Amino acid sequence: MSLLDQNWGASGSAEDEAHDENQQGRQVLTSRDGTLMLIECAPQMFEPLANQMKQDSAMDDDDEDAQLTTGFQLVLRACQRFYQSKIISNDKDLSGIILYGTENSLNAFDFKHIYILHELAQPSAERIIQLETLSDKSTYKTKYDELFGSTQATGYSLNEALWTCSNLFSNSPQRLTIKRIFIFTCNDQPHASNLTLERQAKQRAKDLNDVGIQLEVFPILTETIPRFDFKKFFQDVVMLSDEDLEIRNNQEPTGRLSELLKFVYSKEHKKRAYCTVPFTLGKAADGTPLEFSVSVYNMVRPCPKPTKIKLDMKTNLETKIVTKHYLPETAEILMPSDIQYGLDVSSRRVLFDADEIKAIKKFADPGFELLGFKSLSCLLPHHYCKPGHFIYPDEKYVEGSSCLFNALLKKCLEKKMFILCQFSARRNTPPRLVALIAQDEEINKKIKNDRIASNGFHVHYLPYADDMRTLPKNDTIRASNDEVELFKSVIRGLKFKYRPDKFENPALQTLWRSIEATALNKGEPDEFVDLTVPSVENQNRKVAGFIDELKQMIFPPGYVMGSTKKSATKRKVDAAASPGGMKKSKADEDVDVEAAAKSNLLSKLTVPMLKDYCRDKKLKASGTKKQDLIDAIQLHLGIAQ
Repeated sequence: MSLLDQNWGASGSAEDEAHDENQQGRQVLTSRDGTLMLIECAPQMFEPLANQMKQDSAMDDDDEDAQLTTGFQLVLRACQRFYQSKIISNDKDLSGIILYGTENSLNAFDFKHIYILHELAQPSAERIIQLETLSDKSTYKTKYDELFGSTQATGYSLNEALWTCSNLFSNSPQRLTIKRIFIFTCNDQPHASNLTLERQAKQRAKDLNDVGIQLEVFPILTETIPRFDFKKFFQDVVMLSDEDLEIRNNQEPTGRLSELLKFVYSKEHKKRAYCTVPFTLGKAADGTPLEFSVSVYNMVRPCPKPTKIKLDMKTNLETKIVTKHYLPETAEILMPSDIQYGLDVSSRRVLFDADEIKAIKKFADPGFELLGFKSLSCLLPHHYCKPGHFIYPDEKYVEGSSCLFNALLKKCLEKKMFILCQFSARRNTPPRLVALIAQDEEINKKIKNDRIASNGFHVHYLPYADDMRTLPKNDTIRASNDEVELFKSVIRGLKFKYRPDKFENPALQTLWRSIEATALNKGEPDEFVDLTVPSVENQNRKVAGFIDELKQMIFPPGYVMGSTKKSATKRKVDAAASPGGMKKSKADEDVDVEAAAKSNLLSKLTVPMLKDYCRDKKLKASGTKKQDLIDAIQLHLGIAQ
C-alpha cells in the first residue's frame, strides 16, 4: 500500500486547512485547547521566595517582578499574563484555575479544601482584573482571606484535585483537541505521611495520562523549601524518564515572572506540523517505492493584526456575509454546478468545469522526492526565495523513519552536502525545487541541558530559471581600498548580536496595549519601548573616532556637513537684493573647485558652486545640468572624462 493511501496530510492550523479544500488526508477540525491551572495554597506559598529567586526578582527595582515577593503572587500574575496572551494568540482556547489547600471549598463534589476560582471558559476582562487584584502586593492577602479563608488547610488530597480537573474537562461544552493540567506547587512530596493518598494521586495521574490529559509540574521555591526533588513523588505523576528526571532536577530555579512565563509557554506551545508527507528515495528492484515519513514545520510565520468584525448598527450582533450568483437576464440564482470557468485565448473563450480546474491544479502527490546530492558551496546567498521549513522524522506512519533520517543527516554533515529534492506540500500546490540543509544538534554551553538547536534538515526553497534576473552592470567609480577599509571599521563598530525574540512588532504591541487598556478600564495603555528605533547616542559613541577621517576622505575641502540648500524663493530674493547677483556663502567661497576636479570629486559639489566657477572662468557649458557643468570644467582643466 502506498503511503498516500494512508492518512497523509497536514496537521496544521485551521487557516492551512481552509487554504486547501481538496487536500487528501486526515481532516483537521478547528483546534480548541483546554488548560487548567492547579495551584497549591500551602503556607509555604505565602513565604518569601528562595534566596536565588529573590535575587533574580530584585534585579530591577522598577521592574514588576520586584512587587512579587511570594510564590502565590508570582503564580497568580503568571496566570494573568497567560490569560492575556490567550486572548491575543487564540481566544477560542479555554482556561480555568483551581486552588487546593484552601480553607473554603467550592466544587461540584463537595471535596474539602478545593476551590474552583475559574471554570473552564474563554478568558475575559473580569477574570484578568480579578487575578491582578489577587497578585497585587497591597491587596492580595485581604482578597485571599475574603474568598478562600484565613486559616491554612491541612490534609487535602491531590487525587481529589485531579479528579475535579478531570470533571471540568468532561463537562466542557466544547470539544477540546488538547487537554492540559499545570500544577504549581512548592511541595515535592505532598503526601509523605499518608501512603494511601500518595498511591491514589499517582493512580489518578496515570488514568488522566491514559485518556490524553497532559500533566506538567512547575516548582516554586521558597525560603523554607530551597530545593525541589521530582524523584520523591512527581516523577510518577508526570511520567518522567530517568534522563528527563536528571534534567528537571538540574534546572535552575527562577523567581522572574518572564522566565516562569517562558517555561509555561514552552509547555503549552502547540508543536503542530505544517504537513506530514512521505520522503521518497527511489524504487526497489521489485518496483516498491522506498519511503519514510517526515513532518514539516514552519520556522517563521507572520503575525497579522486581528481582522475587523462587521456588526449590525442596531443590535451590535456580528453580521454574516452571503454571496450569491445571479443570471443577469432572468435573475435566477445559480448553483455551483451551474458555473463554469473561462479563459480568453486568441479571441476564443475556453471553458472549464470544476473537475477540470482541479485536474489542472494537480501536479504531483505530496511529499519529497530525492533528485540528488550537491556540495554546500553551490548554494549562494542570492538563491534565497522565501522562508523555508524544518523537517523531522515521524514514526507514526512508517517505523524506522528516524533511523534512516539520522543516517542521511549524519552523512550530509560529514561530507558537507545538501539534498536536492522536489517538494509538494499538498496536491494542488505546484512542486518546488528545495535544498535540504543538514543541521546538527547544538547545546548551550552556559546552561546545562539547554538545547539551542535540534538535529534535522532545513528546507531551503530554490529559484527556477524564470525567477533569476539579469541586472544591468553598474560601471560607476569604485571606492578606493582605504575608503573600503574605513567603512569596514565603521560597520564593525555598529555591529551587534541580533536576536529576533528581543524585538516586538511596534504596530501590534501598540494595538494590543490600547485594546487591553480599554477592556481592563485602565487610564492609559502600558508604556511600550520600541527597540526597533536605533540609539543615536550609542551609534555616535561607537563611530566617533571615524567621523573626522570620513569627512576628510570622502567630502571635498570646505564641505560643511548638515548644511541645507536654500529654497528657490530665498535665492531669488538674495539675488535681487545684491547688485552682484546671488550672494555667495562663506562655504562656497572656500571651496577649491580645481582641487576637487583633480580628486575626481566634482560630483560632490553643488550646482551653484559649479556655476560660480564657470562664471568666474567665463566657461560656456552645453547645458544647465550638473553633468554639463562638470564636463565644461574638466575640459577647461584638461582632465580626461
